[in-house]
Amino acid sequence: MAANSTARRARARTGTRTALAVLAGAALLSVSACGGSADDDGSADDGGGGGDAQEQPMEASDGGNGDGSDEDSEDTTEADDAGSSGSTGSSDGGSAQDDGVGAGAGDPADADGSGQEGEEGTGDGSGSEGDDAADGRTQIMLVTDLPGDDQTGDGWPVLSPDELATTLAEPFDGTATCEEELELAPGRSATCTGPASMDMTEPEQEWTAQAARVPVTGELGEGGAVAVLFTTGDGLTGPADVLLDEGTELTGLGFGSMFGSEDLSAQELEESTLQTLTSENAYVPVAEADWESVTCEDGLSFEAFEPSPCTGETADGETYPLHVAPGTYVDNDQGLLVGIARSDAG
Repeated sequence: MAANSTARRARARTGTRTALAVLAGAALLSVSACGGSADDDGSADDGGGGGDAQEQPMEASDGGNGDGSDEDSEDTTEADDAGSSGSTGSSDGGSAQDDGVGAGAGDPADADGSGQEGEEGTGDGSGSEGDDAADGRTQIMLVTDLPGDDQTGDGWPVLSPDELATTLAEPFDGTATCEEELELAPGRSATCTGPASMDMTEPEQEWTAQAARVPVTGELGEGGAVAVLFTTGDGLTGPADVLLDEGTELTGLGFGSMFGSEDLSAQELEESTLQTLTSENAYVPVAEADWESVTCEDGLSFEAFEPSPCTGETADGETYPLHVAPGTYVDNDQGLLVGIARSDAG
Protein backbone atom coordinates (compact mmCIF):
# COMPACT_ATOMS: atom_id res chain seq x y z
CA MET A 1 0.00 0.00 0.00
CA ALA A 2 2.82 2.30 0.97
CA ALA A 3 4.60 1.54 -2.26
CA ASN A 4 1.51 2.23 -4.32
CA SER A 5 0.90 5.51 -2.55
CA THR A 6 4.49 6.54 -3.17
CA ALA A 7 4.16 5.70 -6.87
CA ARG A 8 0.97 7.74 -7.19
CA ARG A 9 2.57 10.76 -5.54
CA ALA A 10 5.52 10.46 -7.91
CA ARG A 11 3.24 10.34 -10.95
CA ALA A 12 1.27 13.33 -9.59
CA ARG A 13 4.45 15.32 -9.16
CA THR A 14 5.53 14.36 -12.67
CA GLY A 15 2.13 15.43 -14.06
CA THR A 16 2.33 18.69 -12.18
CA ARG A 17 5.79 19.35 -13.56
CA THR A 18 4.57 18.54 -17.05
CA ALA A 19 1.61 20.91 -16.70
CA LEU A 20 3.88 23.62 -15.37
CA ALA A 21 6.25 23.06 -18.25
CA VAL A 22 3.38 23.40 -20.72
CA LEU A 23 2.17 26.60 -19.07
CA ALA A 24 5.70 27.96 -18.99
CA GLY A 25 6.09 27.17 -22.67
CA ALA A 26 2.81 28.94 -23.47
CA ALA A 27 3.95 31.93 -21.43
CA LEU A 28 7.26 32.03 -23.31
CA LEU A 29 5.43 31.91 -26.63
CA SER A 30 3.21 34.79 -25.53
CA VAL A 31 6.21 36.88 -24.41
CA SER A 32 8.03 36.06 -27.66
CA ALA A 33 5.00 37.09 -29.70
CA CYS A 34 4.72 40.40 -27.83
CA GLY A 35 8.43 41.07 -28.32
CA GLY A 36 8.11 40.48 -32.11
CA SER A 37 5.25 42.98 -32.33
CA ALA A 38 7.34 45.57 -30.53
CA ASP A 39 10.19 44.99 -32.98
CA ASP A 40 7.81 45.47 -35.87
CA ASP A 41 6.65 48.78 -34.41
CA GLY A 42 10.22 49.86 -33.90
CA SER A 43 11.18 49.04 -37.46
CA ALA A 44 8.24 51.06 -38.67
CA ASP A 45 9.49 54.10 -36.73
CA ASP A 46 13.07 53.74 -37.96
CA GLY A 47 12.26 52.86 -41.56
CA GLY A 48 13.57 55.03 -44.40
CA GLY A 49 10.40 54.93 -46.47
CA GLY A 50 9.02 58.21 -45.05
CA GLY A 51 6.42 59.04 -42.42
CA ASP A 52 3.59 59.57 -44.88
CA ALA A 53 3.88 56.11 -46.40
CA GLN A 54 3.80 54.53 -42.94
CA GLU A 55 0.85 56.59 -41.72
CA GLN A 56 -1.28 55.47 -44.64
CA PRO A 57 -1.00 51.75 -43.68
CA MET A 58 -2.20 52.56 -40.17
CA GLU A 59 -5.30 54.29 -41.50
CA ALA A 60 -5.96 51.51 -43.96
CA SER A 61 -5.52 48.93 -41.19
CA ASP A 62 -7.87 50.80 -38.87
CA GLY A 63 -10.54 50.97 -41.51
CA GLY A 64 -10.07 47.33 -42.44
CA ASN A 65 -10.64 46.05 -38.87
CA GLY A 66 -13.90 47.83 -38.31
CA ASP A 67 -15.92 44.62 -38.80
CA GLY A 68 -15.20 43.35 -35.23
CA SER A 69 -12.68 40.63 -36.15
CA ASP A 70 -10.54 41.69 -33.14
CA GLU A 71 -13.42 40.87 -30.77
CA ASP A 72 -13.76 37.38 -32.30
CA SER A 73 -10.06 36.75 -31.70
CA GLU A 74 -10.57 37.10 -27.92
CA ASP A 75 -11.93 33.55 -27.93
CA THR A 76 -8.60 32.15 -29.10
CA THR A 77 -5.42 31.56 -27.06
CA GLU A 78 -2.89 34.32 -26.47
CA ALA A 79 -0.44 32.54 -28.76
CA ASP A 80 -2.99 32.51 -31.54
CA ASP A 81 -3.74 36.22 -30.91
CA ALA A 82 -0.07 37.08 -31.17
CA GLY A 83 0.46 35.08 -34.36
CA SER A 84 -2.69 36.39 -35.96
CA SER A 85 -1.77 39.99 -35.03
CA GLY A 86 1.72 39.61 -36.52
CA SER A 87 0.53 38.20 -39.82
CA THR A 88 -2.29 40.73 -40.08
CA GLY A 89 0.07 43.68 -39.50
CA SER A 90 2.45 42.37 -42.14
CA SER A 91 -0.32 41.98 -44.68
CA ASP A 92 -1.80 45.42 -44.00
CA GLY A 93 1.60 47.04 -44.11
CA GLY A 94 2.38 45.51 -47.51
CA SER A 95 -0.93 46.66 -48.96
CA ALA A 96 -0.47 50.19 -47.66
CA GLN A 97 3.06 50.41 -49.07
CA ASP A 98 1.76 49.40 -52.46
CA ASP A 99 -0.83 52.17 -52.22
CA GLY A 100 1.80 54.69 -51.16
CA VAL A 101 4.09 53.87 -54.09
CA GLY A 102 1.22 54.15 -56.55
CA ALA A 103 0.27 57.64 -55.33
CA GLY A 104 3.86 58.80 -55.14
CA ALA A 105 4.64 57.69 -58.67
CA GLY A 106 1.53 59.31 -60.08
CA ASP A 107 1.86 62.73 -58.49
CA PRO A 108 5.27 63.70 -59.95
CA ALA A 109 4.16 62.53 -63.35
CA ASP A 110 1.05 64.66 -63.16
CA ALA A 111 3.03 67.66 -61.98
CA ASP A 112 5.61 67.30 -64.75
CA GLY A 113 2.94 66.88 -67.35
CA SER A 114 1.09 69.99 -66.24
CA GLY A 115 4.29 72.00 -66.18
CA GLN A 116 5.27 70.98 -69.71
CA GLU A 117 1.85 71.78 -71.06
CA GLY A 118 1.99 75.22 -69.44
CA GLU A 119 5.40 75.97 -70.92
CA GLU A 120 4.28 74.84 -74.33
CA GLY A 121 1.19 77.01 -74.03
CA THR A 122 3.34 79.97 -73.03
CA GLY A 123 5.76 79.27 -75.77
CA ASP A 124 2.95 79.02 -78.33
CA GLY A 125 1.37 82.18 -76.91
CA SER A 126 4.65 84.27 -77.01
CA GLY A 127 5.75 83.71 -80.54
CA SER A 128 5.84 86.66 -83.09
CA GLU A 129 3.46 84.83 -85.39
CA GLY A 130 0.66 87.45 -84.72
CA ASP A 131 2.79 90.53 -85.34
CA ASP A 132 2.14 92.80 -88.32
CA ALA A 133 4.84 92.43 -91.01
CA ALA A 134 5.04 96.21 -91.28
CA ASP A 135 5.63 96.88 -87.55
CA GLY A 136 8.42 99.41 -87.14
CA ARG A 137 8.54 100.10 -90.89
CA THR A 138 7.34 102.99 -93.02
CA GLN A 139 3.90 102.06 -94.29
CA ILE A 140 2.72 103.45 -97.59
CA MET A 141 -0.43 103.90 -99.63
CA LEU A 142 -0.36 104.99 -103.28
CA VAL A 143 -3.63 106.62 -104.39
CA THR A 144 -4.13 107.24 -108.10
CA ASP A 145 -7.89 107.85 -108.13
CA LEU A 146 -8.20 111.38 -106.79
CA PRO A 147 -11.16 113.77 -106.46
CA GLY A 148 -11.60 116.09 -109.47
CA ASP A 149 -12.46 115.74 -113.12
CA ASP A 150 -9.21 116.53 -114.89
CA GLN A 151 -6.07 115.77 -112.95
CA THR A 152 -3.88 115.88 -116.09
CA GLY A 153 -4.79 119.42 -117.23
CA ASP A 154 -2.70 122.56 -117.03
CA GLY A 155 -1.66 123.81 -113.63
CA TRP A 156 -1.34 121.84 -110.41
CA PRO A 157 -4.55 120.48 -108.94
CA VAL A 158 -5.23 121.18 -105.28
CA LEU A 159 -6.91 118.89 -102.76
CA SER A 160 -8.70 120.60 -99.88
CA PRO A 161 -8.14 119.32 -96.33
CA ASP A 162 -11.51 117.53 -96.42
CA GLU A 163 -10.83 115.94 -99.81
CA LEU A 164 -7.42 114.82 -98.66
CA ALA A 165 -8.83 113.39 -95.42
CA THR A 166 -11.52 111.50 -97.35
CA THR A 167 -8.86 110.12 -99.72
CA LEU A 168 -6.82 108.82 -96.78
CA ALA A 169 -9.73 107.36 -94.80
CA GLU A 170 -11.64 105.67 -97.61
CA PRO A 171 -9.53 102.47 -97.95
CA PHE A 172 -9.83 101.89 -94.19
CA ASP A 173 -13.54 102.66 -94.02
CA GLY A 174 -12.52 104.91 -91.14
CA THR A 175 -11.97 108.58 -90.39
CA ALA A 176 -9.07 110.97 -90.92
CA THR A 177 -8.23 114.65 -90.57
CA CYS A 178 -5.75 116.82 -92.49
CA GLU A 179 -4.37 120.16 -91.38
CA GLU A 180 -3.94 121.81 -94.76
CA GLU A 181 -4.64 121.50 -98.45
CA LEU A 182 -2.24 119.70 -100.76
CA GLU A 183 -1.12 121.21 -104.03
CA LEU A 184 -0.14 118.29 -106.24
CA ALA A 185 3.12 119.86 -107.32
CA PRO A 186 6.55 118.22 -106.92
CA GLY A 187 7.88 118.56 -103.39
CA ARG A 188 4.55 119.53 -101.78
CA SER A 189 3.16 117.67 -98.78
CA ALA A 190 0.52 117.93 -96.05
CA THR A 191 0.18 116.44 -92.58
CA CYS A 192 -2.77 114.20 -91.73
CA THR A 193 -3.92 111.88 -88.97
CA GLY A 194 -5.65 108.66 -89.95
CA PRO A 195 -6.08 104.95 -89.19
CA ALA A 196 -3.02 102.88 -88.32
CA SER A 197 -4.22 99.70 -90.01
CA MET A 198 -7.28 97.98 -91.43
CA ASP A 199 -8.08 96.74 -87.93
CA MET A 200 -7.57 100.11 -86.23
CA THR A 201 -9.74 102.62 -88.05
CA GLU A 202 -9.58 105.43 -85.48
CA PRO A 203 -7.49 108.46 -86.52
CA GLU A 204 -4.42 107.77 -84.36
CA GLN A 205 -1.58 107.41 -86.89
CA GLU A 206 0.33 110.37 -88.28
CA TRP A 207 0.51 110.32 -92.07
CA THR A 208 2.24 112.58 -94.59
CA ALA A 209 0.47 113.13 -97.92
CA GLN A 210 2.98 113.79 -100.70
CA ALA A 211 2.43 114.78 -104.29
CA ALA A 212 3.61 112.12 -106.73
CA ARG A 213 3.23 111.14 -110.36
CA VAL A 214 2.22 107.94 -112.11
CA PRO A 215 2.34 106.86 -115.77
CA VAL A 216 -0.60 107.80 -117.97
CA THR A 217 -2.36 104.69 -119.35
CA GLY A 218 0.92 102.81 -119.35
CA GLU A 219 2.88 105.41 -121.27
CA LEU A 220 6.25 106.48 -119.95
CA GLY A 221 8.05 109.81 -120.18
CA GLU A 222 4.96 111.82 -121.10
CA GLY A 223 4.74 113.84 -117.90
CA GLY A 224 2.49 111.37 -116.11
CA ALA A 225 -0.59 112.01 -114.00
CA VAL A 226 -0.77 113.32 -110.46
CA ALA A 227 -1.18 110.96 -107.50
CA VAL A 228 -0.75 111.01 -103.74
CA LEU A 229 1.74 108.87 -101.87
CA PHE A 230 0.79 108.59 -98.20
CA THR A 231 3.57 107.47 -95.85
CA THR A 232 3.56 107.06 -92.07
CA GLY A 233 5.67 109.47 -90.10
CA ASP A 234 7.31 112.65 -91.28
CA GLY A 235 7.44 111.86 -94.99
CA LEU A 236 10.18 110.72 -97.35
CA THR A 237 13.58 112.24 -96.87
CA GLY A 238 17.13 111.43 -97.86
CA PRO A 239 17.59 108.79 -100.56
CA ALA A 240 13.84 108.05 -100.60
CA ASP A 241 12.79 111.49 -101.83
CA VAL A 242 13.94 110.57 -105.34
CA LEU A 243 10.59 108.78 -105.62
CA LEU A 244 8.90 112.18 -105.52
CA ASP A 245 10.97 113.80 -108.26
CA GLU A 246 9.01 115.42 -111.06
CA GLY A 247 10.61 113.12 -113.61
CA THR A 248 9.82 109.91 -111.68
CA GLU A 249 6.58 107.97 -112.22
CA LEU A 250 5.43 105.43 -109.66
CA THR A 251 3.87 102.01 -109.94
CA GLY A 252 3.87 99.01 -107.66
CA LEU A 253 2.67 95.49 -107.02
CA GLY A 254 1.79 93.43 -103.97
CA PHE A 255 3.30 89.95 -103.78
CA GLY A 256 2.17 88.49 -100.46
CA SER A 257 2.05 89.05 -96.72
CA MET A 258 5.46 87.42 -96.14
CA PHE A 259 7.22 89.14 -99.02
CA GLY A 260 10.13 91.17 -97.69
CA SER A 261 10.27 89.33 -94.36
CA GLU A 262 13.85 88.56 -95.38
CA ASP A 263 16.23 90.70 -97.40
CA LEU A 264 16.05 90.27 -101.16
CA SER A 265 19.24 89.44 -103.01
CA ALA A 266 20.12 91.40 -106.15
CA GLN A 267 18.85 88.54 -108.31
CA GLU A 268 15.59 88.24 -106.38
CA LEU A 269 15.11 91.99 -106.63
CA GLU A 270 15.67 91.90 -110.40
CA GLU A 271 13.10 89.14 -110.87
CA SER A 272 10.48 90.80 -108.63
CA THR A 273 10.98 94.21 -110.26
CA LEU A 274 10.59 92.77 -113.76
CA GLN A 275 7.41 91.04 -112.60
CA THR A 276 6.10 94.38 -111.32
CA LEU A 277 6.79 96.11 -114.63
CA THR A 278 5.16 93.38 -116.71
CA SER A 279 2.13 92.64 -114.51
CA GLU A 280 -1.35 93.70 -115.57
CA ASN A 281 -2.23 93.83 -111.86
CA ALA A 282 0.23 96.60 -111.03
CA TYR A 283 -1.06 99.84 -109.51
CA VAL A 284 -0.49 101.40 -112.91
CA PRO A 285 0.27 98.78 -115.56
CA VAL A 286 3.27 99.61 -117.73
CA ALA A 287 3.61 96.29 -119.53
CA GLU A 288 3.06 97.97 -122.89
CA ALA A 289 6.63 99.19 -122.73
CA ASP A 290 7.66 95.60 -123.48
CA TRP A 291 10.17 95.21 -120.67
CA GLU A 292 12.88 92.67 -121.37
CA SER A 293 15.22 92.72 -118.37
CA VAL A 294 16.10 94.40 -115.09
CA THR A 295 19.53 94.63 -113.50
CA CYS A 296 20.19 95.72 -109.91
CA GLU A 297 23.45 96.57 -108.23
CA ASP A 298 22.33 95.49 -104.76
CA GLY A 299 19.56 93.67 -102.98
CA LEU A 300 16.81 95.28 -100.90
CA SER A 301 16.06 95.37 -97.19
CA PHE A 302 12.58 96.14 -95.88
CA GLU A 303 13.91 97.31 -92.52
CA ALA A 304 14.50 100.85 -93.80
CA PHE A 305 12.58 102.72 -96.49
CA GLU A 306 15.51 103.28 -98.86
CA PRO A 307 15.28 102.57 -102.61
CA SER A 308 17.77 100.38 -104.38
CA PRO A 309 19.00 101.54 -107.81
CA CYS A 310 18.21 99.30 -110.76
CA THR A 311 17.98 99.64 -114.54
CA GLY A 312 15.15 98.44 -116.73
CA GLU A 313 15.56 97.71 -120.43
CA THR A 314 12.84 97.33 -123.03
CA ALA A 315 12.83 95.09 -126.07
CA ASP A 316 13.83 97.98 -128.35
CA GLY A 317 16.93 98.64 -126.24
CA GLU A 318 15.71 101.70 -124.34
CA THR A 319 16.83 101.87 -120.73
CA TYR A 320 15.17 103.50 -117.73
CA PRO A 321 16.69 104.22 -114.31
CA LEU A 322 14.59 102.53 -111.64
CA HIS A 323 14.29 103.35 -107.95
CA VAL A 324 12.94 100.23 -106.24
CA ALA A 325 11.65 100.67 -102.68
CA PRO A 326 9.96 98.38 -100.15
CA GLY A 327 6.25 98.14 -100.89
CA THR A 328 5.03 98.06 -97.28
CA TYR A 329 1.47 98.77 -98.36
CA VAL A 330 -1.05 99.24 -95.59
CA ASP A 331 -3.94 98.49 -97.98
CA ASN A 332 -2.35 95.67 -99.98
CA ASP A 333 0.02 92.72 -99.73
CA GLN A 334 3.69 93.47 -99.20
CA GLY A 335 5.50 94.05 -102.48
CA LEU A 336 7.52 96.67 -104.33
CA LEU A 337 7.13 100.37 -105.09
CA VAL A 338 8.97 101.17 -108.32
CA GLY A 339 9.91 104.65 -109.44
CA ILE A 340 10.55 104.83 -113.18
CA ALA A 341 12.69 107.80 -114.18
CA ARG A 342 12.67 109.28 -117.66
CA SER A 343 15.10 107.60 -119.99
CA ASP A 344 16.97 110.86 -120.48
CA ALA A 345 17.29 111.34 -116.74
CA GLY A 346 19.84 108.55 -116.32
